[in-house]
Formats: sequence, C-alpha cells, structure tokens
Amino acid sequence: MRRWFPWSAAAALTLAGAAILAGCSSVPAPGPTASSFLADWAHRDWPAMRALVASPPADFASVNAAALSDLTVKKATYLGGKLQASGDTAREPVTERLDLAGIGLISIKSTLRFVQRGGKWLVAWSPATIAPQLKPGDALSLQVTWPARAQILGVGRVPLTIQAAMVDIGVEGQLIKNAKVVTAALIKAGATAQEVSTALAGAKAEPTWFEPVFTVTQARYNQLAPTIYPIPGTVFQTLHERAPITPGLADVVGTVAPITAQELTELGPPYSAQDDVGQTGLELTDQRQLAGQPGATVTVVNKAGAAVATVATLPPRAGAPVLTTLNPVVQRAAEAALAGERKSAGFVAVNATTGAVLASVSLPLSAGFNLAFDGEFPPGSSFKLITSTALIAHGLTPSSPASCPSSITVDGEVFHNAEGTAPISDLLYAFAESCNTAFIGLATHNLTAADFPATASEYRLGKTPEMGLPAFGGSVPEPTDEADLAATTIGQGRVVVSPLAMAMVAAAIDTGVVHAPQLVAGAPDGDAPTATLPAKVVTDLHTMMAQVVATGTASGKGLPPGTFAKTGTAQYGSGNPLPTDAWLVGFNSNVAFAMVVVDGGEGGPTDGPLVAKFLDLLHK
Repeated sequence: MRRWFPWSAAAALTLAGAAILAGCSSVPAPGPTASSFLADWAHRDWPAMRALVASPPADFASVNAAALSDLTVKKATYLGGKLQASGDTAREPVTERLDLAGIGLISIKSTLRFVQRGGKWLVAWSPATIAPQLKPGDALSLQVTWPARAQILGVGRVPLTIQAAMVDIGVEGQLIKNAKVVTAALIKAGATAQEVSTALAGAKAEPTWFEPVFTVTQARYNQLAPTIYPIPGTVFQTLHERAPITPGLADVVGTVAPITAQELTELGPPYSAQDDVGQTGLELTDQRQLAGQPGATVTVVNKAGAAVATVATLPPRAGAPVLTTLNPVVQRAAEAALAGERKSAGFVAVNATTGAVLASVSLPLSAGFNLAFDGEFPPGSSFKLITSTALIAHGLTPSSPASCPSSITVDGEVFHNAEGTAPISDLLYAFAESCNTAFIGLATHNLTAADFPATASEYRLGKTPEMGLPAFGGSVPEPTDEADLAATTIGQGRVVVSPLAMAMVAAAIDTGVVHAPQLVAGAPDGDAPTATLPAKVVTDLHTMMAQVVATGTASGKGLPPGTFAKTGTAQYGSGNPLPTDAWLVGFNSNVAFAMVVVDGGEGGPTDGPLVAKFLDLLHK
C-alpha cells in the first residue's frame, strides 16, 4: 500500500497553485502571430494577413499585392529573426528573399512590429513593413540593367560582329492605310513575304508598337527611302547595332533588333518593349546565352514618380560568348567569289579533317533563309558520289566496263543524259562525263533498292545535324520500283539534300573519315562518333573525281591543281525545258565544298568558275 507524506502533498498543492496564478496573469507571446503572418505573406493570402493586423488600411491588400507584382516576384520567402518584446509592444527582424522573374534573388531587410489588442498580439502594419524606406503613397519600382551582349566568335576567337549604323524598317499599325500597298513595297525593297506577314500581324495586335520587318545598312536605306518612306504605315529606326562583319554571315551569325510583341510574350520577364534581342541565326538561337543575366535595382518611387531611396540591388551577370568554327578569311573568299551571282545559290566550305564549317553563303543575301544549311534540293549527278560508293562496295572499279547510250528505258520511263556526251568505256569516264545512262545501267544490274539509303547513311545523309543551328541533313528514301531506282541513281526522284550535307560528303571522301558537321562549340554533334569509309572507296573516288577536273565536266573551268570534284545537273518542276539546278561538290587542300545555283543550268560551266575563284582567293 502506497503511503503519502504530508509535506509532499503540501508541496504539490503549492506548485499547482503557482502555475494557475501564473497562467491567469500571463499574455501569449507574439511568436505564433509572427509565424502565421509570415506564412500567409509567402502565400499571398491577403485576407489572412489582414486578420492579423491591428487597424489595417483599406488598401492593405492592393499595396501588398502591387509590391510583389511591380517587382515581378515569382516566389517569396520570409525568414523571421529573434523576437524582442517590451511591455505591450514587440518587434522581429525579417529577411525577405524575393525571386524576381528572369533575374534572380534579392534580399530586403524589414521589421515586423507588434502591439497588444484585447489580450492578443497583432501586427502593427505600415508600408514600411514591406520595405523600411516605403511610406504611404510610395511604390516599389524595378529597373533592369542588362550587361553588354556577349560576342559570337570565329576561329581564333575573332569577333564575327561589329557595331554599325543600321536602319530597322518596320510598320506601325495605327498608321497603315493600305496593307497591300505596304506589303508590296516592303517585299520589293527586299523583305520576305513571311517577314512582312509576321510584322503586320503584330501591328494589328499592338497598333501603337513599332514592328520591325527587316534591317538594312544606312547606305541601303538611303537607296530605298524614296520608294518606301512616303507609304503610310512604314516606320524607321536608325541606330548603331550589332551586325555581322560580312553581309554573307547574316544567315549564320544573325541579327539583333528591337523586340517584337510576339517575342516579348515568348521571352517573358525580365524582357521589356525597350530591349533589343536576336532576330535570326545564332543571335536568335543563343539569345539567352549571349544576353546574360540582367541586374536589378529596386527603388522607392514617390507619388510624383521620383526615386527617393534604393532598397536593393543585384549586379548583372555577363553572357557567355558563342564559339563557332567560322573562319573570316574563308568567309570573305566565299563571298567575294559569289559576289556577281544573280540567282539564288548556296555555298558551304568545311574543314575536311574535322567537319568544321568554315564559311557559308546563301544568295540572295536579303532572303532571310539559310539556303546553304537548310535548303532542300535534288542533287542531280553530284549524288553519283553515293551511287559510286555503292557500286565500288559491290566489287566495281573505275575500270569496270560501262557504256553511255543516248537514252535508257526503265519500267517504261525514258532517261537521258544531262551533261556527258563523250564516248566512254568504263566507270571512270562514265563518272567523269557524268553519263546518266551508264550509271542507271550499272545500278539496275548491281544494286538493290536498299543499297541507296544504306550507302547514304554511311555519309550521315538523312540524319539531322545538331550543330547549333537548324540544318537539313538530306533524305534518301528507298526506291519503290525500278524506275524510282533509276531516278535515285542519278540524284533525282525523291532524293533531296542541302549544300551542307553534300559538303560533308566531299569532306568524308577527302579524308576517309565521316564527321558530323561542327559549327557551335558545345552543340550535340560535337560528341558525335566518326566513321571510316573503306580504303578502296576513298582511293577509287579520288581517282574518279580527279578525272572530272582533268578531262570531264569540270575541266577547263579554272579549278586549281589539286581539286577533286563532281558536277551535277538536277531537273525539277515543270516546263520545257525543265528548270535545272547546277551543282559542284569537291575538295582541295583539306577544304571541302559544295555549291548549288538554283535554275543555274549545268554544274561545270555555272559553278566551276565561281568555285575556282573561291579557291584562288583562299590560296592567296
């Protein structure tokens, strides 16, 4: 049986009584109010916050909401410090961590003040609770500061852009009287239909905005002004802005111009209507990398709109340069060689050993489309490089017998010769003279439909390049019947390629190693595995391509010694005669190249002198 001692019971009663007395006379600490207020603040629960405030003003919710929206705050956290109470008041330091959209974190040090009302603690709120410098009627303002735009660099880290006097030609919706007249005038001035259409759509959505259409040099604007300036709705902005160091680089390096309404929506905060952004090429693709991370200054603005105090600052972070394989020396040689060409054309030069793109030209320069990288054209007889690879893999050699009749019929379809007419007796001279009928005869007897896509894939034809800019890697579908096989043999039918893709074929034949094209450092294809062509394929194709220059379809066109080439004439469309694209593909001194002139006729006479000029300039 448990025994109770009198002194123990008395002590227990004394302690219990003391506790009851203390509970009756104490006031709850402000800690729970502080925690709830900070949690509600983070969740932007203005009614819940208001319930914890002593004498909240009528605009309590709107002032708090505006403070966060004006700063474009994505997420906010509020960390309380050590509470200090004194009689009926208390205070707690607070660290506000605000994540500004597209900018980063800023910190504001503020203070929560408390008062007792009716036996409980409430927040003694004022605008200074948000920021110590904020007074009634003031507002917070965000100023975004961008760092200097990073450079796009070529070989040897040479900048590929300069600051130049340029004119942005655009439209303003509220000024347009006749959209058809505006469209016709801008297209005639050099804009593309797509550029004009996009700008007009933006102008309709935002009638007071300047919507850029295209950018020209000051000198070019001076030529165009008499015909486009008088038209209502056309507007112009003159400024010094980034431009490629050569006109031909515009399709690759790209351009920078004022942001459009659509781009502002797509990029979002912290971009504003006053910013310039990349419009084309790498300037567009790598906009965020080049632009860097903006800095921010948060200020208090009074009713008159004057900044009266600085609350927080965040320094900008510079963007990173975009490193490319482009070589300004090679680029200038390519542009000079093609300077007189009036038809649409695409030219690409690559380092045969590495697959690095050295130069690219797309004509006309004002087209706004990278024909050299992204154009899709039937390769015509330049595709005989692929057909010959398949024939050699099946045991044929340059000395294998071949004949060149004037025509050949396959499944009821008649094929003729486009370039070669000289008598031939073997594969070597069938290749040199680009005899269609000889190749069709050899292919239909030695190859299967599956051989074409399989051989093309050995050169990565059909694989989309991932080199930092959009590019077309070619398409070589499996022929569906004998007539389709015959057409595929000579680069017609459904076969389409880009100049870039064919330049990479030439590079592989030069070195015997198949590379993915390289353009931008860090692009996915930088780690793409290489493949090796059979030695016999490389040796035989060297012999055959040399003969094209010595006695064949590229002879007498000025190509310098050491040039290996294959011409091509590709028919397409309708008409009599059919329009034909002119091709020349080859290599010289570790520089591989491919060129197409749209509706240019035969490859040798059209492309040969232009490529010869390029190689001569390069060697100098």
